[in-house]
Amino acid sequence: MLCLEHEEEASSTFAGAEERGGGAMSGLGTLPPRIRKGGPDDAPACAAIEAECARQFRASPHPQVADRPAAPATAHVAAAERGELFVIEPGETAPEAQGGIAGFAWLIAAPPCLHVAEIDVAPRFQRRGLARALLAHAEGLARARGFAHLCLTTFTDVAWNAPAYARMGFRPIPADEIPEICRADAMRLAAL
Repeated sequence: MLCLEHEEEASSTFAGAEERGGGAMSGLGTLPPRIRKGGPDDAPACAAIEAECARQFRASPHPQVADRPAAPATAHVAAAERGELFVIEPGETAPEAQGGIAGFAWLIAAPPCLHVAEIDVAPRFQRRGLARALLAHAEGLARARGFAHLCLTTFTDVAWNAPAYARMGFRPIPADEIPEICRADAMRLAAL
């Protein structure tokens, strides 16, 4: 288990994601993906995407994650009502998106950090830069709201987790500096 924070110096990792065009977000249609605040109507799609992503863990060192129930739609409704849910729409030619969305980020304010409690992109939309775009949006929100860090908790031994976050500018948080929300999230994940 690893708690990560985004390095300030690595912010250029996100710079110009939408300007890179086809390379970073390929195969998504002629309109670029759009990130917006999630609403209660997005909750069922978010819950379905979370469950779909959890099933990918069957092929990881943590297959038990696939067996745990995903957060129910009611939890996503509550997150939306608190302003914690952000969704990404894939563009005009991607009608196969769940409820019109390809993924979401659940962001919780926990000073001194904005915590990425959950980030999921439906498997059929992965490897197109959508998670990177969601994290760039989260980083922008963290800065705009005056948070010192954008943080998250991840497994260190899952190929698509820690290495991807490292490429996006996240680094391990020293043990004596881990925010309480990350510590609690790490304990929750370790209990799975």
